[in-house]
Amino acid sequence: MKVVLVHRVLPHWRIPVFRRLASRPGIDFVALHGSDFPGTKTVNGSDLTGFDHEEMWTLRLVSKVTAEREITFPLWPTLPWHLVRERPDVILAEGGSNLPSAFLLIACALLLRVPVVWWSLGEIPHPGPPSRSQRLFRVLVRFLERRCTAYLGYSSLAGDYFRRCGYPAERCFVAVNCVDTDAVNARLPEARRAAPALREKLALEGKRVLLFVGALAPYKRVEDLISVYARLRERHPDLRLLIVGGGPHRTVLEAHARAVGADDTIFTGEVVEGVGPYFELGDVLVLPGLGGLAISEAMTHGLPIVATLADGCELDLIEDGRSGHIVETGDLAQLERCLGEMLAGDLRLEEMGAAGRRIIDERHDIGSYMEKLVAALEFAAGAERRWRPGQS
Repeated sequence: MKVVLVHRVLPHWRIPVFRRLASRPGIDFVALHGSDFPGTKTVNGSDLTGFDHEEMWTLRLVSKVTAEREITFPLWPTLPWHLVRERPDVILAEGGSNLPSAFLLIACALLLRVPVVWWSLGEIPHPGPPSRSQRLFRVLVRFLERRCTAYLGYSSLAGDYFRRCGYPAERCFVAVNCVDTDAVNARLPEARRAAPALREKLALEGKRVLLFVGALAPYKRVEDLISVYARLRERHPDLRLLIVGGGPHRTVLEAHARAVGADDTIFTGEVVEGVGPYFELGDVLVLPGLGGLAISEAMTHGLPIVATLADGCELDLIEDGRSGHIVETGDLAQLERCLGEMLAGDLRLEEMGAAGRRIIDERHDIGSYMEKLVAALEFAAGAERRWRPGQS
């Protein structure tokens, strides 16, 4: 089965999945991707070995969302030529995050009569009525979705969305978003050996640690965590906040920490390789905004989680009250209350961390993820086209 992935870029956190696909017996895997977007997190990983890939000539289309915010979309004029040359049995498409290229991709797939697996987070609920642009976006996405053969969601929330749209159940698959848990497990002994020296270096001996891991960007809402930490530290003087990640928003966060009296917040900068020891320092992972892949990595390290609704995977990974808590985005009082209850006893933290580790081991590791992904590809490649393109 020849599988061609079409993706904006090949981010470092997805590369283990692509390598596993390429090494799978019976699968010939090729990744087609665009160029880096300098100054953003939309960049290709530094190590793309282990699978066939090709960077396509990329045009950058810019859409102004607000006076301060713009979205850049890649467009690949040579995509049709690449698809004709590769002759795939099935295309794995990135979903609606790149609409201009998605239209070109679906048009090519229909002309070439190649089935498409639409890989998507579905539709994340937002407070309030949708704007006109959001309604238009959803109409365009569903137009494209109806012309696909199978649907692969990041979470059960995405699966619910597919069913609400009326897509046949046999065409809907869910692979809960996670990191390569096998690789994390293999690195655990080394991470635990390195953690004491790192703890001493960061002056965290005898401290309990709230941990954030991720890009430093406004949509991560790290300001919320810093504000809550400043209040919690008044009741828990042994508490420290460790922020692992880089990005242009760091200077804003450092200024906010000073403004709320959380000057001792530790900013490490970006850490990609060797992040394991930092997870070993944490007592609770806190994700107050968008983001989800750090959840499965932290749970593999045995950490409880406090997170908001992001890409939907947190609803599958976090059992509220057992392995962590899911809180409302922007509700600082709720975030403070949940963290305060968790910090009231170390035994409670250990129990929640152990519960999270069992969820990874028993339900949502990289093995189960790959099985669902491959099942969607095999279904699409072998599906009879009784369901005509455009039929919902």
